Amino acid sequence: QLLPEHQQITTSTAQQLPPTQTPAVPDPLPVGWVTRFSKSQPGFKYYFHQDTGECTWDRPLPVKDENQDVDNLDVNANATALANDEVVQDMLKEVVKATNDEDRKRKDLSTGVSSSNMNGSNSNNNKRLRADGKRTSSSSSSNNGSKLPKSVRVLHILKKHVKSRRPSSWRVPKITITKDKAIEDLSVLIEMLKEAEQSGELRETFEALAKTESDCSSYKKGGDLKEFTRGKMQPEFEKAAFALKIGEMSGIVETKSGVHVLLRIPTGRERS
Repeated sequence: QLLPEHQQITTSTAQQLPPTQTPAVPDPLPVGWVTRFSKSQPGFKYYFHQDTGECTWDRPLPVKDENQDVDNLDVNANATALANDEVVQDMLKEVVKATNDEDRKRKDLSTGVSSSNMNGSNSNNNKRLRADGKRTSSSSSSNNGSKLPKSVRVLHILKKHVKSRRPSSWRVPKITITKDKAIEDLSVLIEMLKEAEQSGELRETFEALAKTESDCSSYKKGGDLKEFTRGKMQPEFEKAAFALKIGEMSGIVETKSGVHVLLRIPTGRERS
């Protein structure tokens, strides 16, 4: 049976081409994915899912049936929620440390008061008065700084690297990229966020990128870590979070977990 004319020509042409001249044909993108070119980064392309709105710099690959594929990792992340995230684990460690420090302070204070009562001297009484004065002064200073937030709520995107405390995530079972590469990737995302900020779509874009690009298990909630108080996060993360105004985005923040970008959003009490 003869092939259609156009197929005969194609076959004949392919047979005449030397193997080294046969053009490489890339694997087709999975269903729903299309290629787009970045406006903020000329020459860079990214991939966009037309149904879910997800976007990524890495070429999406077909889902493979493996023991540790993305779906299984996703289920594990859902089962453990935020409890397995580095940020939350460090938060718990900070709480335990703060509690132990507070217990030691109470014990020391109790010992000092007992000693003063036993001696009953005017000198010790004066020391107690001075201590009371310092506590009053400290309380007064705290009242003067009452405008500082007692708690904040932020969204964040985490990029891990090979030197991170735990170099693995729901996206990549074993992370091998360098710290410089992680910073480079996060910088590209920040440029995209700045562009979205100009059009008034910063939060929506931030949440969408967190769901596809963040290595934190909070990705499912658009990077939302919920409201937290001081002493609950890693020091560098806390300092950056409490320094932001509502609606303000941070630069790159480095912690033991990796590199982050933060966006402060209003808490329940701060909403108008």
